[in-house]
Amino acid sequence: MFAAQTVERAVAESREAAGKLQALGIVKGVHIELDQPQNGGEGIDVHFSCLDGSRYAIRTGVNVGDDEGTASVTGQLNNIWGGGELLEANYSRGSKTQAAFQGLLSVPVNADPQRQLRLCASQAAMDNRPYSAHDEIRRTLSTAYRASGFNGTTHELQYLMSWRDICNLGLGASPTLRGEAGHSLKSAIAYTLAHDDRDSHTVPIRGSLVKLSTELAGLLGDVRFAKTQFEMQTNQRIGESEYILSTGVQGGLLWSFGQSGRSPLADRFFLGGQTSVRGFEFRGIGPRDHNDSVGGDVFYAAGVSLLTPLPYVKTPALKGHLWANAGQLALLDNRGLLRKPARGSLPVDEIRRFFMRPSVAAGFGLVYQHSIVRVELSCCLPLVAATTDRPKPGLQFGLGVQFL
Repeated sequence: MFAAQTVERAVAESREAAGKLQALGIVKGVHIELDQPQNGGEGIDVHFSCLDGSRYAIRTGVNVGDDEGTASVTGQLNNIWGGGELLEANYSRGSKTQAAFQGLLSVPVNADPQRQLRLCASQAAMDNRPYSAHDEIRRTLSTAYRASGFNGTTHELQYLMSWRDICNLGLGASPTLRGEAGHSLKSAIAYTLAHDDRDSHTVPIRGSLVKLSTELAGLLGDVRFAKTQFEMQTNQRIGESEYILSTGVQGGLLWSFGQSGRSPLADRFFLGGQTSVRGFEFRGIGPRDHNDSVGGDVFYAAGVSLLTPLPYVKTPALKGHLWANAGQLALLDNRGLLRKPARGSLPVDEIRRFFMRPSVAAGFGLVYQHSIVRVELSCCLPLVAATTDRPKPGLQFGLGVQFL
C-alpha cells in the first residue's frame, strides 16, 4: 500500500489489506477513510477504523457426510499472538464415530490468510459393525502447509503419523478380518491438489471440481504403500432451461510394498451407498469375506444426474432427480485381480472383467438443497451386481455434502 502511485491503486490495496484483516479473524469489520495529509505534504492519509474480532468462541453443531451424522462442540482461540493464529479443539460423537477429538493450530505464513501452516492432533474411535465386525481407533499427528488461490485452486503438502488399532472383533468376524486385527503405524507424506469453481458445494448449477491426492507411506512404521485418488465433476445448465446436468468420475489405486503384498485394511478404498454408488448398501460393493466388507486396492466410479424442475413447486430448493451410477472395486493380490487364472483363461481376463462389468444402478427421486447440506430421497433399481455386492433396491435416503 505504501508503494501505490495513484489514488485508484491506494484504494485497491487498502481494500485488500482490510480483506486480509477480516480473513485472518483479527477484526470483524473495517471502515476505510482517505484524507489529505495532515502535514500538507504529498500523498494521502489512509485511516482504518476496526472493530476487534472475538478472541474466543464456543459453538455446537451437527455435521453430515459419508452417510453419517455427528454432533460436535468446538472451542476456538483467535489471534493468539496477534498474527491471525487459530487454536481449535473439537469433540464429536456420531452414528458411526463413537467419539472423536481434534486439536488444531493454524498459523498464517507472512500474514497471508491464503497460506497456512497447520499442526493437528486427533483421535477417533469408529464403530464399523454395520458393514464389518470390528471397531477401529486412530491416533494421528500431522503437520501441513496449505496454499489457496482466489481462482479456487488449493495445494496441500502434509506429513502424518497415524497409529491404527483394529480391535473389538465380533463373534462372527471373518478370517480375513481376524488376520488384519491389531496395531499398525503409518508414517506418510501426502499431497493434494484441488480446483473447485462450483457455485455450490451441495447442489451446484455450474462449475467443475478436479481433485487429485497422492500419498506415500513407509518412511517409518510398519506399512508401506503408494496411494493415489482422483475425482472430477462438471455441472452445467441445459440451455436457458432449469434442467441441470451433472457428471462425475472417481478412481483410485493403492499399491502395497509390504512383504505380504497385501494392503492394510485401514487404508483401502470402499464403495457403495447413497453418497457413493447409489442403489447399494453403504460400502456394499466389492470384496467380502462372509458378512465383512474388506475394501479394495483399486476402484472406479462414474455417475450422471439430471436435476429437473417440479410442477406446482415454487421453491428452487426442491428438484426432481434422474440418475445412473456405475462402479467397481477389487483387491490387487492373490484374492483379487492378481489371483492365479483358472484353466483356459489368461491373467488379463480378470482385469478385463473388472473394467467391463461394473456394478450398475439407476433411479429417480427428489433433491432438496439446504444451506449446508444436500438431502436426497431416491427410488433405486440395481441393474448389475456381483455376487459379493449388497444391492439395495427401493427407497434410499441420503444426507451429505459431496455426492457422486
